[in-house]
Amino acid sequence: MAPTNYKALLATRMEQDFSKWMSQQQIQEQEVYRFLHTMKGTAGTIGLSELSDFCGAQLERFAEDSTTLLPIESLQPFMATLTNFIIEETDSAVAEVTPLIEHPNAKESFILLIDADAEFASSIKKSLEAQGVPVVIALDAKKGMELFYTLQPQMVIVDLQLPDVDGFQLVNRIYEAAKSRYLPIAVISEDDRMEYRIRSMEIGATDFLAKPLSMPFFNSYVLNRLRSQEAIVQGTLYDDLTGAGNKKYFNDVLVQMTSFAERSRTTFTLVLIDLDHFKKVNDNYGHPVGDDVLRAFGQLLANMKRDSDYFFRYGGEEFALILPDTKAQAAISLINRIRAAFAEMAFSGSSAEPFYVTFSAGVSEYRIKQEELIVNADKALYQAKKNGRDQTVVYELSTIDLRRHLNIIIVDDDSLVRKLVAKQFSNWKPADFDIYIEEFADGVSFIESPWYKADENYMILLDGVMPKMDGLEVLNHVRSHYPDDNIVVSMLTSRSNESDVIHALKSGADDYIVKPFYAQEVVARVQRLTMRMFN
Repeated sequence: MAPTNYKALLATRMEQDFSKWMSQQQIQEQEVYRFLHTMKGTAGTIGLSELSDFCGAQLERFAEDSTTLLPIESLQPFMATLTNFIIEETDSAVAEVTPLIEHPNAKESFILLIDADAEFASSIKKSLEAQGVPVVIALDAKKGMELFYTLQPQMVIVDLQLPDVDGFQLVNRIYEAAKSRYLPIAVISEDDRMEYRIRSMEIGATDFLAKPLSMPFFNSYVLNRLRSQEAIVQGTLYDDLTGAGNKKYFNDVLVQMTSFAERSRTTFTLVLIDLDHFKKVNDNYGHPVGDDVLRAFGQLLANMKRDSDYFFRYGGEEFALILPDTKAQAAISLINRIRAAFAEMAFSGSSAEPFYVTFSAGVSEYRIKQEELIVNADKALYQAKKNGRDQTVVYELSTIDLRRHLNIIIVDDDSLVRKLVAKQFSNWKPADFDIYIEEFADGVSFIESPWYKADENYMILLDGVMPKMDGLEVLNHVRSHYPDDNIVVSMLTSRSNESDVIHALKSGADDYIVKPFYAQEVVARVQRLTMRMFN
């Protein structure tokens, strides 16, 4: 769809709303508020910035929850102004829509900011994202720990004043894992006494920054640290926690093995391994115990693999084995011996009762293409999980349809926003899973639909203000009725004030994206947030 069509669709939608109002003669104040809220976000998103600003200013005149009936006559000047905005918008305004296709500053790196001050965190998020660096916010240490281990950020910023534990304790808890990934940790505080600066350095923080921050310096500082972290990671080959090769080393060895197999007419086998229900280990026993499990598994692989085999930490709790000169069927006996040995290892948490961990494995033999080798091993791993976990599955041609699903659900009463976002996602073609897009015009129709399947993954993009059922009500329903390990929720909202941000994050939102937004930015953030389900 050409950008100019979005303007026409917005004009048509506005005319339909006004016609409905005129036929009623009176309208509830809260309906006018919702209309302006939607127009503010949508107009800004498609490049009509003046119209967006006007609607934002008009919002202050109306109450969000008021059922007071307003006569249409009192709204006619305001309706005429809105209509003139649509008519008088020039082609130069439409040209601003181009970034919907590609945000020029989109990058892979992202920051985890752990700070109880939602207004401050929002300002940092806005400033850094203008530089192309995504920011994910946690308002307390518990959420911060979860996001640190599941999303694997490239940098962590921790405020000393947190509601559950102080920032020093949190840095102590994440330091070892951060060190293994060469992550910079910045401590920030309004209290910049020297003893705090010294203690921050002693427990492993990279930097100490005093509030209030100078944003020009802070933006440059963050970009500098991200560049340094990337350069260090690119120069390392091993994961400090497990002793396994890292993702870079995996890619290097895979290229070498592929080249050798083609020259020598031999084959090799790739095994992808995922520890079963590992999130429950972290939730029930804590991340340090989870690290103990990962460390023990890495040691077990090192001891039981053959001298010629390579092993790697492929993701958070996912490992890979490359077995040279080995066919897939021959790999099964080795993997099953490792699986049996690991299942017998007892681990201890806070309780006296030991617990045990199993793993699932997907096996694929190299045939033609390196890319297909990884995809096929991932398909077999997915099937092992669907079959009940704690088992090994070998990829066969007959299992070609074994692909994971990511269901992207867009819940927004604005059909134009749904079209914009859905169109952008339709261009995303991941190699190892399939995308399914579903749209809902309101929260009620979404929660009453049979949308959930336990063995699939979901990204829900949820509008904050909708008729019938508010976005936060929908969020609360999802979090109270469904598991959170395969559902990620991001709020799409024109609200950016502190109380709304706190409410959304504490209710279980994984992220929020403020309207107006770049549609490409939404895709980039979804790709980052859903990594924890596919890595």
